[in-house]
Amino acid sequence: MLNRNDDPRFTQLMKALAAGWEIDEPVLIRSTWRETTHPSGTYHFVLRQKAQDKTTLLSLPPSPELLTFLADHKISITPL
Repeated sequence: MLNRNDDPRFTQLMKALAAGWEIDEPVLIRSTWRETTHPSGTYHFVLRQKAQDKTTLLSLPPSPELLTFLADHKISITPL
């Protein structure tokens, strides 16, 4: 369930999934090469909407909500 404290990018992912987009596993994680507020990396989701033959990429910084979502859904993650 979403709440107003969730990261806006995580909210965007949840809305995409609710609209029929599917995660094409594995989710890729890439370490950041420069100092940022998210030094552990960025998660890259390839999303597909098979019925309309569409693909998009959504990149998210780590957040407690995202990490919980990945663990709860046992989503495969591959480092780049």
